[in-house]
Parts: sequence; C-alpha cells; structure tokens
Amino acid sequence: MLFRKMIEEGQVKGNHTLVAPDTCLFAAGNPNQELYYLISGSAQVTPVGGLPRTVQAGTLLGLPDLMHETYSQTVVVKEPATVICISKEELQQMLQVDATLRLYLIQQMSKHAMLTAASYE
Repeated sequence: MLFRKMIEEGQVKGNHTLVAPDTCLFAAGNPNQELYYLISGSAQVTPVGGLPRTVQAGTLLGLPDLMHETYSQTVVVKEPATVICISKEELQQMLQVDATLRLYLIQQMSKHAMLTAASYE
C-alpha cells in the first residue's frame, strides 16, 4: 500500500500511539484536525445515520472528511491497536506537491463513497 510505504520511508510523519480497546479516536461532529492510520488492530467506523462497519490494519481513518471541518463518523478501537496520528494540515500540504499521493487518496475516497452508497441500497 502506497500510504504505508510513505510512512515507512518517513515521507508521511505522525505520532505512533498504542490505543486500548473501546477508545474513541474521534466522534462525528468534532473538529477534524488529524487523520489516523491503523497500523495494527481493528476499529469500528460508524457514519452519521449509517451502520457500523469494522476496519482492519491498513486503513486511513478520517479520510472521507479530509476537506471538511468536522468528522462525519465516529471511530472506536475494538482491540489493542497501534495508530499513527497525522496532522490534517500537513497531509493537505503534501497533497499540493505529491501527485501520486493525491491520486491514491482520491482512489481511496472513491472506494469509501462506493461502500457508503452500497450500504444505503
């Protein structure tokens, strides 16, 4: 996965954090200041008005709200996990100069949109 490779190579910087089960990483309606990359463990993602779904390691949490001021979903860690907390502002600056990252994140956002649309059918 491109994003994980960029983290490993130091191109994407963030704080590694161990997170206990039942910890809320962010809640819908709260200010969106960072994204979380799930290195290990799993989390439950519940969009406003939607059904919860479980995501595994390798997921970038908060991506659908990258261009918004608040989160549209709540994310709760389900088992011991390791995450990297990435500044939203820093990621947006990277998108200005890195076309490969920009394309990758657009693809990931498109996948999320398709999953969301399918859940309403």
